[in-house]
Amino acid sequence: MSRRAVAEVPDLSGLTVAAAENAVLDAGLLPQRVSQGSYLPCAGRQDGTVVCGQNPRPYARMVAGRRVCFWCMPTGDDPPGGGGGGSRLPRGPRPLSPAGSKPL
Repeated sequence: MSRRAVAEVPDLSGLTVAAAENAVLDAGLLPQRVSQGSYLPCAGRQDGTVVCGQNPRPYARMVAGRRVCFWCMPTGDDPPGGGGGGSRLPRGPRPLSPAGSKPL
């Protein structure tokens, strides 16, 4: 009677897509990204997307080589389309006196 290797499912929530895939592979399982509806937030390995759910649940034990499904969503840090707009000049502290230094 042969025994199959057992693997523990890692907790993927909050990881980037690439980090989640690596964690699943390191555990001896196969990653499977799932897109929700027609919107494809996980279509690429974008830095602005993080894992927001997975199946099976974290720390579950399963036979090595099985699939772990996860889905992700944009973090909201970057506006869609790459951003742009705004001022090209920095908005840091400015001198408040004509002499070029802040008054005490």
